[in-house]
Amino acid sequence: SRSIQELERRTGIKLFDRAQGRVEPTDLGSVFLAQARDLLGHAEALDREVATLRGTGTGRLVVGSGTFPTAIFMADALAAFLGHNPRVSVRVVNENWVGLIAGLRRREFELVVAAPPAPDEATDLETINLSQHQGRFLVRPGHPLTSRPAITLADVAAYPLVCTNRLTADTTAALLAARAGRGSNGPIPDVACESHGMMRRIVDSTDHVLVSVIAANARAIVAGELVVLPLVDPRIGAKFAVIRLRERTLPPIVDALVDAVIAADRAATEAERLLLAGRSPAKPPKPAGAARRRDP
Repeated sequence: SRSIQELERRTGIKLFDRAQGRVEPTDLGSVFLAQARDLLGHAEALDREVATLRGTGTGRLVVGSGTFPTAIFMADALAAFLGHNPRVSVRVVNENWVGLIAGLRRREFELVVAAPPAPDEATDLETINLSQHQGRFLVRPGHPLTSRPAITLADVAAYPLVCTNRLTADTTAALLAARAGRGSNGPIPDVACESHGMMRRIVDSTDHVLVSVIAANARAIVAGELVVLPLVDPRIGAKFAVIRLRERTLPPIVDALVDAVIAADRAATEAERLLLAGRSPAKPPKPAGAARRRDP
């Protein structure tokens, strides 16, 4: 109470309403709180950067990871990085690329691994492109589409689709056009979430179709838990990049993390290539949260 009274005395504004044991911010108080949170966030970021810049083997990093990079290679990348830098503290935030880029611009992250924005929207960003992944459609064993000799995009789009909330413009347009050809104008995707594990659980027990990439589902495909439909459409795809603020100086330890991300992405892409060639990779990428230690 004394702190609130001192704030109101300094600002000359009533910041909170007090009634029946409750304290609620006034309209001006809400503005004050929002500004205060921003200031505290910047102060935390400054403390983090100072601690990290003191050396190459200690400090704290906050990394943004998109839905599919998280499912494909980020766990392996972080395991490799931390194997060589065990004293570095890392916090990973999983979200779609739109939210991550906004957070990067607020300096909440040192770097983001996600789908890059369009070039005209990224003049303040520096990107290192990673592998391009062909989008595929995956279903449970016994799904009605698995018994058809040939399928079209319209056949797939007639079923409910499960995917991340933020598909590329080309992918969304292609799926909407295919669905419209069947006389439906339903949203794309029908089920949107940022947890690949949740997507899988839904597809395992329904006729929903998962819009994903081979590398994110290698273990389930090898185990026969998912079936990859034979349809390949070049408009359906995923592209990822390591993204940083162009004018922001980062400590050398960040370069080591970037190297680990690039190596893990390449390994996942190779596993994907082997699966598409009909050969099971010796060690399919583990799902996020079950990474093993290896050199970057």
